[in-house]
Amino acid sequence: MPPQHDVSSSGPSFAPSLFAEDCLTASPAVRLRRLAPADAPAIAEGLSDFEVARNLGRVPHPYTLADAEAWFAGPAQDPDALRAGLSVNGALAGMVSLDPVGGAMQLGYWLAKPFWGRGIATQAVGAFVDFAFAATRLGAVEALHMVDNPASGRLLRRLGFAPCGVTRERSLARRATVEHTLSRLTRADWTARQPAIETARLSLRTPTTADVEETARLPADRPVGLATAQTAAMIGQLDEARAFILRAAREPRPANLRLLMRLKETGALVGTIGWRAAEPGVVDLGFWLGVDHRGRGLMTEAARAAIEAAFRWGAADAVRTSCRATDWATRQVIIRCGFQWEGSGLVRPTSGGPVAADQFRLDRDTFLSFREWTPAAFHLSAG
Repeated sequence: MPPQHDVSSSGPSFAPSLFAEDCLTASPAVRLRRLAPADAPAIAEGLSDFEVARNLGRVPHPYTLADAEAWFAGPAQDPDALRAGLSVNGALAGMVSLDPVGGAMQLGYWLAKPFWGRGIATQAVGAFVDFAFAATRLGAVEALHMVDNPASGRLLRRLGFAPCGVTRERSLARRATVEHTLSRLTRADWTARQPAIETARLSLRTPTTADVEETARLPADRPVGLATAQTAAMIGQLDEARAFILRAAREPRPANLRLLMRLKETGALVGTIGWRAAEPGVVDLGFWLGVDHRGRGLMTEAARAAIEAAFRWGAADAVRTSCRATDWATRQVIIRCGFQWEGSGLVRPTSGGPVAADQFRLDRDTFLSFREWTPAAFHLSAG
């Protein structure tokens, strides 16, 4: 598998495979997907509206189908840019991009006017920025918005961007020089806004591409102990670890969330835990712990905190999980968290064929009624 990104002195180079699969947002109807020349008519239609083009510096007015086709034949091929189509219920409604400008990576986006006022841009741009930071090693992202476009400024502030200057830039559509506010979001500030859980001994954080090699090394060539049935039996290789982290970056949060587990004392990676939406009000919990870290109660500690987070953040009324029929250690963790056995059947892990498993369920009220341990510390950005 080729690298998903390359960081050099001249800036990052983005692989087209980053959007080989759609990136989901908090709304099931809103997705980010790979752009294709067949999108030219929809792009031309959206950008032909002066109310859209007037807020974009490098888009002329009128904007025609020929302009869109020329863009696909030229600038769209730039490997140093990352771009995605914004689709709503399957229809292309806009675009989000990162382009190299003056030594920085600059965020750009537009949304066709029929989709304004519904929170779509905030969901899509937020998901794109999260994906870009998680899937690459970008150090910072900058953004410009025209001072007479305060809605764009509010969107950027909600995503954590901080104003850092004022500049004057040419607007092709307005045929005038317009005052812009420059805003910036650093990796450190982005990281501080990501979901986080702190327990007595563990820090749980969202994974990024910087974690690929360490994630791949954790299981090595040994069987993974303490793994739920829906979790792949092995990560163990760079391609698999990279795919795991990219899947985590593409999923809508907080309905779906994957976290890496690290020891507070040493920072060592010990495993992963998270949940995925299964049906309305129900999430499936999955976890695995490296074999070198078994027998210390770490998995129970992490699972209890993740379950509480799923009830808080994931809007879950119930959490389900499962273990292989022969996996006594995982069963004990599940029981200590209060799950009730529901039956047996086949479960399909994230990779590989179905396995025989026992299935368990824990309702919110049951969990809260018997919880005796100190709640973990949680952080979920209000952005």
